[in-house]
Amino acid sequence: MEGSTFKNIRLFLCPPSLAKIFAIGLVIRLAIAPWTSDPYDIYPFYAASVDMLAGMGMYGHAIFSYPPGFGMIMYPFMVLLSCFIDPALFGSFHSEILEIREIGANTDLIYPFITAPAFNLALKLPIIIGDLLVASMLYIMVREWKGDKLAKQAYMLWIFNPLTIWIGSVMGQFDVLAVLCTLIAVYFFIHHRNILTGLFLGIGVLIKVYPIYFGILFIIYLLANSSSAWKERFISVINLISGALVSTILVLPLLFTTPQMIDIIFRRAGNDTFGGINVWFPSSYIKNLTSSLENNISIENFFQTPLFIMLIGLALVIVVSFILARSDNLPREKILFASVIVMVIALMFRSITNPQHLLWVLPFILLSSFVDKRMRTPMYALTASGLLFSMALRSPAVVLYPLAAHTPLLTISQLNNIIIAYFSAGSLLPATLLALSSLVGVVAMIQAVLIISPFPSGKLRKKLWGTGR
Repeated sequence: MEGSTFKNIRLFLCPPSLAKIFAIGLVIRLAIAPWTSDPYDIYPFYAASVDMLAGMGMYGHAIFSYPPGFGMIMYPFMVLLSCFIDPALFGSFHSEILEIREIGANTDLIYPFITAPAFNLALKLPIIIGDLLVASMLYIMVREWKGDKLAKQAYMLWIFNPLTIWIGSVMGQFDVLAVLCTLIAVYFFIHHRNILTGLFLGIGVLIKVYPIYFGILFIIYLLANSSSAWKERFISVINLISGALVSTILVLPLLFTTPQMIDIIFRRAGNDTFGGINVWFPSSYIKNLTSSLENNISIENFFQTPLFIMLIGLALVIVVSFILARSDNLPREKILFASVIVMVIALMFRSITNPQHLLWVLPFILLSSFVDKRMRTPMYALTASGLLFSMALRSPAVVLYPLAAHTPLLTISQLNNIIIAYFSAGSLLPATLLALSSLVGVVAMIQAVLIISPFPSGKLRKKLWGTGR
């Protein structure tokens, strides 16, 4: 037993047969990380870092509005960095960037603050580690199920996926850490380790709130399991919830010292903007669809709010989870397919779905592609959609400000000119590219659901989209 556990840990850290692939993936990420950043989202991470180092906590100036998980993860990396670099040098204000904010369009999402390469690396290092561990987790899951050859394929499909590299190592978005938690939770759920399933779901929720959807799916799945007595079903649910509650111990000190934490986090849900890579993307171009959303929400327009859309999504997740739990697929396939469908619902029924959110569903589509090869098409399409959307929003050049500020290869003025040139023809080109990327993403998610959905079935199913299993 101990030998098996040690072997699994070794596979999780780095599959021995894939050491060269691991090294290449790591080098690519480490080479990119210091010299790139998201010029808008990087500032909350900087603010949280210096606030924590100053003893004010990550919510000190109420700029960091994420759950506390990532703040807790990045804190030791920032402490280590502060041993070598004064936190005052973590970043600096650059007034030259202000000139491009006058263009309009999406340039207001470019903040005139550039973080130092060392800060970027310290921030992204845990994200890079999480990204590589996701590849290892996919390897372990496929190896148990389909053998070593296909497991290596799964590993390489993730580690060289350009969207995962872009989101984590370039943009510095930490969604992949929550993805790792949900993958581990699904792995333990497949193996009936409900306490550990709940524990990793709870940790995932501390990083990003969306793993709650998996909690709903798993609870309904356990309750709908007709092969077990009701007593066993309830014990399984209690074990899962108990595991999730254990993870809350990590944040109890924050709840007592920062009672406003919940309000800071959930103020993000108060955004009345619709769009991104979901079915609501046309509302970004048709202002009349959102003109009725006011700060004071009345009963009449409640049905047009992000909260109402999210509630519809939750209701659909509950219904779909029950249907899928009663389907005829093998248990492993059933759980993977249910994970894909539930995540697609979560992404579709958000007011805004950004490129980093596509990582929530991507590994489960990848895993499902080893059941049905047709799932590779939506996997590649979602990758292309996320990349195109992220690059088209403000031009690909915006991520290079650290390179311009800290190397002689490029100047900030030159970078400004590249961005100005991108918007010189007006907003038509960016708007067209964003609409195209959103459409591709929506179609890909719908296609993924249709391929693995139990409805319709039989001859009608084969006539509509054939068979690929």
